Amino acid sequence: MVTVLEKCRVSPPPGTTAGEISLPLTFLDFTWLPFPPISRVIFFDISCSTDHFTRNIIPDLKTSLSSVLQHFSPLAGNFIKPANSNSEIEFQIRYVDSDSVSVTFAECNDDFNHISGSQVRDADILKPLAPQLPRVTRLKLSGEECSAYPVLAIQVTIFPNNGVCFGITSSHVVADGSAMFNFVEAWASLARQVISKADAADCDFQRPYYDRSSLKNPLGLTTMFKSHYGDANIFEQMEKSILEHSAGDIKARATFVLNKANIEALKKLVIQKKPGVPHVSSFTVACAYIWTCMAKTRAAFGQGLEQEPLNFAITYNCRARLDPPLPASYFGNCIMAFVSGERRDNLAGEEGFVNAAEVIGKRLNTKLNNKEGILHNAEAFLKTEFEGVKRGEWFIGIAGSPNLDYYNTVDFGWGKPRKFEFVSEPLSISRAKGSKVDLELGIIMPKNEVDVFSSIFAQGLPGVLST
Repeated sequence: MVTVLEKCRVSPPPGTTAGEISLPLTFLDFTWLPFPPISRVIFFDISCSTDHFTRNIIPDLKTSLSSVLQHFSPLAGNFIKPANSNSEIEFQIRYVDSDSVSVTFAECNDDFNHISGSQVRDADILKPLAPQLPRVTRLKLSGEECSAYPVLAIQVTIFPNNGVCFGITSSHVVADGSAMFNFVEAWASLARQVISKADAADCDFQRPYYDRSSLKNPLGLTTMFKSHYGDANIFEQMEKSILEHSAGDIKARATFVLNKANIEALKKLVIQKKPGVPHVSSFTVACAYIWTCMAKTRAAFGQGLEQEPLNFAITYNCRARLDPPLPASYFGNCIMAFVSGERRDNLAGEEGFVNAAEVIGKRLNTKLNNKEGILHNAEAFLKTEFEGVKRGEWFIGIAGSPNLDYYNTVDFGWGKPRKFEFVSEPLSISRAKGSKVDLELGIIMPKNEVDVFSSIFAQGLPGVLST
């Protein structure tokens, strides 16, 4: 499917960064330590030959990537983990002058429109367009053996005379979705100046904020989270739970859209049926609707018992809610998560959607508006949020955020993206193309389940709109 044109490594320009940068992991970073790397792909329409791409675009992309890495140098570095769990060496993100990012430039002659579409198609169709992180290496710090895990890899693939795809794979331990979005937006801004000869004033972007001194560590959470997640296998348990509770083996992916009318009708229904429910936002009703559709899909296949618990995980950004708050440009992980559990019969029944919206709305309100602060009872996260997963119950989490608007803000010089997608996340959400209100929902599940889910998803909306 993909032919490699060039493999290289890109570093910040010489002399533009501090000789060494070390960012110790906070308790919010440790939360995501057991999770696998996350890959995103961004498709753009561009009509150019492979020769033009190689001669003109690749050099510009290298130049702009090097320039942006002087601001985001930790992404060229490594996650350092000491071999000895009792070591005094900190788990850290470390950059030194010799570090660089692995970059692959490739060509693909497959159907660009099909691959970048929203229709049901093979779940693995995007995987060749996203790079894997380079292998772990070994090094010594203060005489101790440590593992060095690269945290970023990039692949740019040309579809001759059709388009180009940016595949970006990053370790979750180095940065959350917001920090990675800021990086991509900054790179695009610099590339746009080079590629389209834009004015320098048009390439302004948020410089990352690295100061972690104000990120308080209540109740010794860093030590607590390090002990819990240093060798945790929670992700493996999540993946096992998803696989064991699927009705088929051949996976498919598809993209669904909730438009403004859908969203407003869903909100109206919740307010009518459950007037006391707090936090009836677009995000709340979108998550509730997708959770309900999944429950109905599961019921259609007769899987499990009617009273089985179905677990749904949501993450939320803590930056502006901390005391003192952190700027939006804070680099690292600054998100927390919660898991809502509800019985299948309460989700798949006639009142399933409003029940789901009530559960999610109450949990979001409790987390986001707690008088004791956003991190209140954070230590309980280790013991309670993933208990259902540990018991082997059905589980799914939602990746992404409507606040990270790839479609309207990321432009490398060829206009707005054609499509943005996560490569391997079973469920994701983002702002939809061509709208600041509509939401895109990405789904990966067994092919036979996707077909049933598609029907349930579409059939539920006309009834909502008639309320």
